[in-house]
Amino acid sequence: MSRTVPSWLADPVAIVIGEGEGLEAVAHELAAAGATIARGPVVASRAEAAAAIEAASAAARDPVTLLVHTVSALVRTRADQLDPAAWRAGLQASLDSRFFYAAELAQSLMAQGKPGTILFLDLPEEAGGAVQAAASGALCNLTKTLAVEWARDGIRVNTIASRVVAGGTKAELRSLGALAAYLVSDFAAYITGCVMGIDD
Repeated sequence: MSRTVPSWLADPVAIVIGEGEGLEAVAHELAAAGATIARGPVVASRAEAAAAIEAASAAARDPVTLLVHTVSALVRTRADQLDPAAWRAGLQASLDSRFFYAAELAQSLMAQGKPGTILFLDLPEEAGGAVQAAASGALCNLTKTLAVEWARDGIRVNTIASRVVAGGTKAELRSLGALAAYLVSDFAAYITGCVMGIDD
């Protein structure tokens, strides 16, 4: 992919969590716009998230101020065939790691008196079942709640929700990356608590 945005990020250290074509398009554009990219694992606790952020900051020799997090596709099962364990596992897979990273990064930034940005990616390959719908709705409300709670601390929280990923054209993936780069830049300093996409 070619570079589509100018170097308008002030060299933030971005910790990027997850995998997939959409996430790679976003990471590419953030790097092209001036961000230092560090990779982190999906985690199951706040302690693991804190350790990953600390490791990324140490490797970059600068504090992480930007989080980008997506998750793998959730299992598609008819609602009437979902057992409680599968239901809980699906919601945990979508929400837990995102929340743990966001909470730990926010706490770290507040302690340092630094602003920061959190960008969640909700990029299902296709319309999912009940678990996907519930997880997407929860992520939308989490985005808005965290944005309100942390606004005074200079921490912005937004989500890109789009199905233009699987089989997407290069232009669509570039648009996804460019939107992400814009949302985490100072040009979007007035945008927080928003859920937006690039779907036709």
